[in-house]
Amino acid sequence: RISVAIFDNIAVEIILMIFMVLGSLTLLLEVRCARGDFQTLFKDTQVRTFLKIILVSTLIITIWRWSHDGDFLQSLRESSFHVISLLTTTGFTTTDYTIWGAFPLLIFFFLMQIGGCTGSTSGGIKVFRYQIMFSVVRSQLAQIRRPHGIFIPRYNGKQIPDSVFLSVFTFFGLYLLSLCGLTLGLAYFNLDFMTSLSGAISALNNIGPGMGATIGPDGTFASLPDGAKWLLMFGMILGRLEYVSVLILLIPQFWRD
Repeated sequence: RISVAIFDNIAVEIILMIFMVLGSLTLLLEVRCARGDFQTLFKDTQVRTFLKIILVSTLIITIWRWSHDGDFLQSLRESSFHVISLLTTTGFTTTDYTIWGAFPLLIFFFLMQIGGCTGSTSGGIKVFRYQIMFSVVRSQLAQIRRPHGIFIPRYNGKQIPDSVFLSVFTFFGLYLLSLCGLTLGLAYFNLDFMTSLSGAISALNNIGPGMGATIGPDGTFASLPDGAKWLLMFGMILGRLEYVSVLILLIPQFWRD
């Protein structure tokens, strides 16, 4: 049976969801919260955005499934569990979500590339980097609309230093290059497009299951060629150590210096 579906117990799923969320929040803020400073956790814009993503995604997918399956409580139970599991890069599953339809599958596809908060146990790109990127892009668009205005990108009410958004954009660039390279590498072994792309995303973001019949929640990576497995292992290390620290080791000049 699929992952934690063997328990078939809603209480177990609720406990897992709680700890998946806790593990994906900034641990430093959780320590402050445990010391009695509860406002610090919920004042953080990253935490609020992370929780909003969970609520909105769960609501949308639940309504979609309810309109197609007619069982609201079951739709809510399964949708919330898989939204949290994939967003937090935990990878637990209770059913084959790939058969729900194209719309929820597309939402899961984007959730797999977000991840949790910085300073947490989760993998993925992290909510913080998306917020920095959107803030900078918003400022640039405002600058184009009003060339004589002064628009300063901010995060949590503070100005974003140039070094921070340069680091974030470098990260996104390396992520996209790694994703394209790993997808092409997996396709070299005659894997179909969905398996290659979702396998690359799953490895780089350390999620677990991918999409499709082969590596989806109802399948395993066991049948993949050995070469593809080596590529996926490299992708998992690359994603977990966050690209720069691994890719710099492949530059000959680094060893000469």
